[in-house]
Amino acid sequence: MILAAGEALFDMIGTPVGAGQAFLPVYGGSPLNVALGLSRLGRSVAYLTKLSTDYFGEALHDFMVREGIDTRFVVRAPGAQTTLAFVAFDGAGHPAYSFYAAGAADRSMTEADLPAALDPAIKAVHFGSISLALEPTATTLFSFLKQVSASRVVALDPNVRASIIADRTLWLERFATMRAHADIVKASAEDVAWIEGDDADAEEVARRWSTEGPAVAFVTDGGRGVAVAVDGESVFVPSFAVEVTDTVGAGDTFQAAVLTRLDEMGLLSKERIRKVTLRDHEPHRPFRHRRRRHHLHPPRRRPAAPRRGRRLSRRTSRGRLELSGPFPIASGRRA
Repeated sequence: MILAAGEALFDMIGTPVGAGQAFLPVYGGSPLNVALGLSRLGRSVAYLTKLSTDYFGEALHDFMVREGIDTRFVVRAPGAQTTLAFVAFDGAGHPAYSFYAAGAADRSMTEADLPAALDPAIKAVHFGSISLALEPTATTLFSFLKQVSASRVVALDPNVRASIIADRTLWLERFATMRAHADIVKASAEDVAWIEGDDADAEEVARRWSTEGPAVAFVTDGGRGVAVAVDGESVFVPSFAVEVTDTVGAGDTFQAAVLTRLDEMGLLSKERIRKVTLRDHEPHRPFRHRRRRHHLHPPRRRPAAPRRGRRLSRRTSRGRLELSGPFPIASGRRA
């Protein structure tokens, strides 16, 4: 089993209507997207969050149950609100976010909301996104990450949303500590630019991060592909060409696919994750778990998160693309 921890919210997706714009409520939250992807890829997954009992909170809880996500670690908070994230797109299709989280349940987690003990079946815990920035949840999950890192594989995705980070210096200090405790770190090129500076080379950052604690570091770069780094060495895996509708949730689906593949390879343990190595053959073919873009409950124009065994059509001469395939890391002794 894999546990994901963090926010549970509704994305209000901007959709043009005549001369104006309507906002469609969509189940969301980056770690919840990861949990959904894991469940649909056949993994046993649980979620840790604090959830309102308002209309949106009930809908989120029912959604998790329908999708096979274990809710035993979901704490209910009567009287609290549910976070809303308004998402609008610019002319190039890039999303911009505005968060309404004052008094929201998922940002109010305290130590008392954490499980007294974790099920021994839980192999890995995933952390990320705005739950690492909004207090008191940020401090609570910061402490929880350090605690569980002694016995479970820790996966981390900063998924930076700069508009809700009140203290950049504190956030960067915490992220450095979390990164040092993590086994798997995934970030986007945009995250890297905010964390390391606009001039930072994403692949070089991945290589450096992989020497500072994590067993493996990934930096995704949209349509270009992804850098994968282990022990200060890296490979860059190009993306395949697809028709993109939008990119909201793409990184979360990528993270779910990474964790799924590592689990399939028997690498989700504290001992075995440290034996991950880069594999130097077929560098152009890995990451076939990665999909165009997936959202928890998308508008009609967007594809849903993939289920195991489904295929993705792409407009190339190679025909249809299977959900399975090689992966650019393998189990073995680290040099």
